[in-house]
Amino acid sequence: MKVNLGRRLSLVSGTIQLGRQHKNWLSLGLILGFGIVGCPHSAFAENAPEILIRVINYAQIPSDSVKAAEREAGRIFSAAGLLTQWVNCPGKGSPTDTFNACNQPLEPHEIVLRLISESTNEPYRDTVFGSAVVPLVASVYVNYAVRSAKRDNAEFEVPVILGSVIAHEIGHLLLGLNSHSATGIMQKRWERKQLQLVTTGNLLFTAAQGKSMRAEMQRRTRLQVAVD
Repeated sequence: MKVNLGRRLSLVSGTIQLGRQHKNWLSLGLILGFGIVGCPHSAFAENAPEILIRVINYAQIPSDSVKAAEREAGRIFSAAGLLTQWVNCPGKGSPTDTFNACNQPLEPHEIVLRLISESTNEPYRDTVFGSAVVPLVASVYVNYAVRSAKRDNAEFEVPVILGSVIAHEIGHLLLGLNSHSATGIMQKRWERKQLQLVTTGNLLFTAAQGKSMRAEMQRRTRLQVAVD
């Protein structure tokens, strides 16, 4: 389920700080650090609109896994004609917490992505994937990716599955309410068939969804220029 802008300010200041769950990932070590990861250009070339995504890693996924998931999500958006920039936010209380880009007000072309282990009574849950507060905040339940990979004895595919789930939830922020579809990455339910497409890199946005998302990001970019 998604919700529109109404309560976004309370959600950003409140629910963004939910739960730092550790299970399933603590054994993997490394905690996410601060950095920016770019993604390759798509066939739509230099004029493709760009999304700036602030990533908050409450699940404490190892940084290598986060970056691999970001690359996969970026590849999916690139195929839809959008570029992505990922700002990996430091954890609360870390040495870089006081002065970093993540503490600045959100600009119109920016969104927030929360990585959390499981749903913790999320009021805007989108099935097993996560939740989306349109147009600002997407949350992804990383344990969905873990369970899906384990079910097929393919733990090495966790970052690929997680990247696809990230793309799905961010898709809701750009496509608006009621944006599940009968085909492609925005399908509401992913069964074995959809997961096979995920692991082969073939579960993507439809052409119509790509067109809508590009138009939405162009609109947000115009707002950004007007603000500047």
